[in-house]
Parts: sequence; C-alpha cells; structure tokens
Amino acid sequence: MVRAQAAEPAACGWRGVSWVLIVALAAMAPLACGGDDESGNGDLVWVGKPRVTRVATLPRDRVLNGFVRNDGLRRITIEARDVRAVDGSGDALKSNATFIRGYVHPLYPPTRPPAGGLPDSERIRLGQVVRLEPGKRTHLSVAWRLAPGAGPPDRIDYGFGWLPIPGS
Repeated sequence: MVRAQAAEPAACGWRGVSWVLIVALAAMAPLACGGDDESGNGDLVWVGKPRVTRVATLPRDRVLNGFVRNDGLRRITIEARDVRAVDGSGDALKSNATFIRGYVHPLYPPTRPPAGGLPDSERIRLGQVVRLEPGKRTHLSVAWRLAPGAGPPDRIDYGFGWLPIPGS
C-alpha cells in the first residue's frame, strides 16, 4: 500500500509566511498614518476642509470652523481650554475654542456655579469638553487674535495631537 506523504511545514514555504506578513502590515497601516504636515498628528482628523474667517473690521482676528472625527481606536476626551492655535515656532497664540456651533445659555449663573463646579453633562452641553467615540465627529471652533506684525498659526494643538490649518 502506498501512502501519500504528509506535507512538511516547509512545503508551505514562503508563500504562507508572506500572506501572514501582508495581513499584519495591512492591519497596522492605519496606525502608521498621521504625523505629516497634511494630516496632523493624533487621533483627530478634519472632516472636509475647515474654514478660517476674517472680518474686515477686526483685521487681526480669525475664527476657524470645521468638523473633526476621531480616527483612533478608543474614546477620547478633549477640554476646550487645552485647544490652542500654534505658530510655526511652536508658540501658542491666545485662543478660545468650543465644540458647539452656536451660543448656548448656561443653566447656572456665572457668579454662582454649583458646589464642586459644573457637572460634566453641563460642560459637554456648553461645548467646554467633548468625548468622542471612535468614528464619531463633532464641530470645532477656534478663535485667535494675531499680535501686530505676527505671522499666522499653522496648526491647532489639542494637548495630545494637532491638526493643520489649511492655507497657512
């Protein structure tokens, strides 16, 4: 009786190893993206192109409006007070940020906040903080004033990453 020889592990050869390597590299490719001048660095990415507005009567003031998406693998929390417009030298301009598109009246008087500070739900409602699940998006507005003779900022820093300012 003649038996067929069992295939040895080497019979799979480099073909099996190469498929494993290709799958592993493809899985890691999204993690290697980011960090260049076009896309920024971190979990946030622009959804579309943000718009920078300048009013003729306030020539040194700018307001950036756009949407950002969490392209990371975990939920992120960002405080609006940590968001800054930053110039090419790494210097932060005095900036204000919010994660809502318009004005919302606070539930508490500004001179009489509740004991222990505003609850997280109120801070989220006011746009002072955002919690973004992977794949979710939110609005981002950042306003800044240029110092006389100063150049424009080139990125928006949010503490653990940054986004480029288009056209800067």
